Amino acid sequence: MKWRSLSFFSFRELNIPYSAIWLVALGTFCLICADWHIAEARQNGQGSTTPPKLPDHYLNVQPGVEYLGDEACRKCHASIYLQFKRTGMGRSVSLPSAEDLSQLTKPVRLVSKSSHRTYSVYARDGKMIHEESESDAAGHVIFSESHEVAYTVGAGDVGKSYLVAKGDSLFVSPISYYARISGWDLSPGYSQGIFRGFTRRVVDLCVDCHSGMPQLVAGSHNRFQQPPFRFLTVGCERCHGPGAAHVRQQTAEVTVEGPTDAGPIDFSIVNPRKLSNEIRDDVCAQCHLAGDARVLQPGRNYLDFRPGTPLGDVVAIFSVPQTMKGDHFVALDQFEQMKLSRCWAGSNGRLGCISCHNPHVQPRGDDTADFFRGRCLTCHTTATCRAPEPQRQATSPPDNCISCHMPKQPTENIGHSSVTDHRILRTQSEIPAALQANSSAAALNLIPDTKPSASGGTQSQLRNLALAYSQVAGRYPELGEKGLATLEQAATALPGDAEIQAAYGLVLEVARPREQQRAAQALQKAVDLGSQSVEVRSHLAGMRMREGQVTAAMTLYKEAIQIEPYYTPAYLDLAQIDLMLKDEKSAVELLDSVLKMDPGNDAVREQRLKVAASADKHR
Repeated sequence: MKWRSLSFFSFRELNIPYSAIWLVALGTFCLICADWHIAEARQNGQGSTTPPKLPDHYLNVQPGVEYLGDEACRKCHASIYLQFKRTGMGRSVSLPSAEDLSQLTKPVRLVSKSSHRTYSVYARDGKMIHEESESDAAGHVIFSESHEVAYTVGAGDVGKSYLVAKGDSLFVSPISYYARISGWDLSPGYSQGIFRGFTRRVVDLCVDCHSGMPQLVAGSHNRFQQPPFRFLTVGCERCHGPGAAHVRQQTAEVTVEGPTDAGPIDFSIVNPRKLSNEIRDDVCAQCHLAGDARVLQPGRNYLDFRPGTPLGDVVAIFSVPQTMKGDHFVALDQFEQMKLSRCWAGSNGRLGCISCHNPHVQPRGDDTADFFRGRCLTCHTTATCRAPEPQRQATSPPDNCISCHMPKQPTENIGHSSVTDHRILRTQSEIPAALQANSSAAALNLIPDTKPSASGGTQSQLRNLALAYSQVAGRYPELGEKGLATLEQAATALPGDAEIQAAYGLVLEVARPREQQRAAQALQKAVDLGSQSVEVRSHLAGMRMREGQVTAAMTLYKEAIQIEPYYTPAYLDLAQIDLMLKDEKSAVELLDSVLKMDPGNDAVREQRLKVAASADKHR
């Protein structure tokens, strides 16, 4: 076997043909880059910089102020607390409830025609169980894998996804519940073959935004302390900041206030309505602005963000120009849409999320239309509506501004769901000004959506831009050349940045196959600088094998397994090395380890049978 095929064997987990590796490698890199980037940023001291100066007047923006949880807020704000707990954010993550189990009086059974797998949901011993299985043409079970659901993600307004635990790691279940169809279907990304089985890792941004406070193991992609979440749901402190200073002030009956145009402010706790426009919007943007690329600042993680400070101090968010993306709708692009609206432009940025949304209250039914119509009429009047009266009265309920100007649109990345069109168009045929311009070479630049409190210098800006390009190049090939050039510049300017060296090596390996030595040098430099990326080690190990450095490759694969015990590509490639060394027993043990973690991996099962058959011949 030629060792160039080692990389191919790792891709067999997704059953991807070798001819598609170029495209898939870039796409997969975009999917995983957030994982290893976040893990890199969590390393103690690695790439850390002096924190920017924070505002003096807000006592709770300092990193040392403790989070207390919602119950501490409830004592004084019981009414708001109860209202908020009925919102989607207040029910963002939960344990499977008795209500969930009551809906499983009959087991749920779903057959996927694309994967030929059968999925089941049922109750057992008071627990919700998700199961995936496959049978052959004769009806014999090839494999069956079942897991107890550990956490439910989502309030159920759109749907619910589910997390299962394997050791100290969390994974997404392949099936989800969708409210629109009042039934079950494959989870987002599964019908397209991007993910498979119970192997989709939960990444930082998912749990940071859906839970109150995840407790990840430092430097890990997907390993959690126990319990995994200090606070289960999104809570008061996500928008108002940590509450210890405020509780201490209120308990001591001392209030720190200062005069402003909006009246006295209690500076022991952040009130987003009294922040400047950009800092106010950053509170919402921490979770509701996905952007096309997110780059954590060196030494930071998402939980370092404090409301009342610039989000850009923690994460640099970039978007691809609208002229490249066109007219489509995906989850978490409402923030970008709002900035395309005439309302936002006409307000000079005064319009923000909380101009229309009250995070404490979630209106439902006909109350929703009345609530948001009232928000529209704070700036507009009924006399300015150009729609004929019969057309306005024909909406349900009548005179519903939202149904005409912000209708629901189907999302491209989540099935059976829709999002509200936040472009606030006069008519649905209107084309926002930002989409009317023709794309040009000058427009092929990533747009920064966040700003740090200080510029950080040209090197910091170059670093963020280079890592952002590495994330988007797979989805937007027209940015690939510029992205690689930016990465090369950053790799030269920042030789001591592990993330830059890692990104440069991984992209260079795919984009310029003839420059494998340079790619290997960059990846080795990333490891030497303290990178904890399993992808970096796995790719570098494949290069070492092609160079004939078997021992070095084995060491890298074993390090990857130690960092992430459920990272199966390292097991697979180690098994290939054992086969080369004629150690079939060790190869079988490694393949069995993979099948124990991932019994639905058909490629590994076939390889296991071949190896076992070969071993029998040699006996």
